[in-house]
Amino acid sequence: MEYYLTYDFGSGSVKAALADRNYSLKGIENAPYQTYFSKFGRAEQKPEEQWCAMCWATHRLLEKSGVLPAEIAGIAIAQTATTVIFVDEQGNPLTDCVMWMDGRAETQARKINTKLGENRFNGKNVICKLLWFIENQPEIVNRAYKMLDVSAFLFRQMTGEWAYEFTGARATCLVDIKNRCWDDEMFQIIGFPKRLVPEHIASSTERIGCLTEQAGKDLGLGAGIPLFGGCADHATAILGTGCIRPNDAHIYIGTSAWLAFVTSDEERKPGRMPSPVPGKRYHFYDTDSGGSCIDYLLNTYYDAEQQMGSDTYAIMNQEIIEALTEEDKEKVLFLPFLAGASAPISNTTVRASLLNLTRSTKRRHIAQAVMQGVCFNLRWMRDIHKEENGCWNPNFLRGIGGGMASEVFVQMMADVLDTPFTPLQNPRFAGNLGLQSCITVGLGMAKDFSVLDEVVECDKTYMPREKYRKRYDQLYDFYRESYHSLENMYRKLNAES
Repeated sequence: MEYYLTYDFGSGSVKAALADRNYSLKGIENAPYQTYFSKFGRAEQKPEEQWCAMCWATHRLLEKSGVLPAEIAGIAIAQTATTVIFVDEQGNPLTDCVMWMDGRAETQARKINTKLGENRFNGKNVICKLLWFIENQPEIVNRAYKMLDVSAFLFRQMTGEWAYEFTGARATCLVDIKNRCWDDEMFQIIGFPKRLVPEHIASSTERIGCLTEQAGKDLGLGAGIPLFGGCADHATAILGTGCIRPNDAHIYIGTSAWLAFVTSDEERKPGRMPSPVPGKRYHFYDTDSGGSCIDYLLNTYYDAEQQMGSDTYAIMNQEIIEALTEEDKEKVLFLPFLAGASAPISNTTVRASLLNLTRSTKRRHIAQAVMQGVCFNLRWMRDIHKEENGCWNPNFLRGIGGGMASEVFVQMMADVLDTPFTPLQNPRFAGNLGLQSCITVGLGMAKDFSVLDEVVECDKTYMPREKYRKRYDQLYDFYRESYHSLENMYRKLNAES
């Protein structure tokens, strides 16, 4: 037997999966690691803890599955894009991993935008964070041998090779997408030394190298297993949902939430993100808080049930169903910006709000508002897509991530977006499925990514319900107006000190 080992590094954990050549899961393991919020707007993780989580998950996976290291034909990694780790010449971290949700560099974003003469970047973009390090921690920049993202750090840790994977490199905003190389002009704009990035930019299906003796020992795998480029998380989701042709679309609800819509390279307005699929790109709209809003809801308003070990998801879903059947007296709104926003608006100072509470407001109304707020944000992304590209006509709209576990949530997305919506059968591990295709194409076992047509399995399709359209249309208008009314107040409350 041959098996394929994939690791999907998310915002709070790594999902490790073993599958056979038919893409059937042999075993899965999830290992968490901590996020540190040292100051307002900061979000960091420790590369050593991510590596330890990866090793622990691998040992557990092998132990529970019974798969032998000699049976593993290849490995691939996905990571949350837009991460920053400075390392020394041996690959040892000089800094913690600055995460995608870290918004420390708003001042630097304004400087770069002024120089460019356009409002292109915000304080969460890597290019702005690199300027932050130049201005605030120049000793780190001077001492560093390389600046890496999570995947590039692990490439070095596992194979000894210095390389950046292309979809991850794009997230630095220092890449010429058309020519698939580093963009000298962008380095000059911020004064960042080009020596600090690996020269090699690898494709998703490219063999980076093979496990070293030490890495093989740490992981419990042995040396020599080939490691392939893999993808950034949303590029992996493009593969895992089978969105490999123009007009294919998907939604992800995990810690964050996003909407992605595939185009070709040749279109008048191609997507800004390069797809792992040659000749394809995708429009990408992401918000920093998606499923984390549901987690906040459960931890804050359903804590007693959680303490008793009750099925809080089932309780919450039933209460939302009850709220939907009531007369529409409670018009509670929730703005789902727990960690700022990247889309549909770019704002590092905005935060979440509950609006229009009364004495008669019950927990079920708040739960309904939180779920609706995430859906309204996705609808806002859809509307931006329609405004900028002239239409919204997806071949299909598929769903992945932990948020797909709630049928109430999934149906609400179909209703609010007024679009048929189809979750995958195994929505939590779509990223691992996409990663495996990088291995099989890289090994020559599949000619291209069309192999995914045979392995992506969809669940039932949820159709939008006409009876809720008027209600959601009205609340959605109120939702957008509420953000614009509060935008300046958020800035006052949360501006940099």
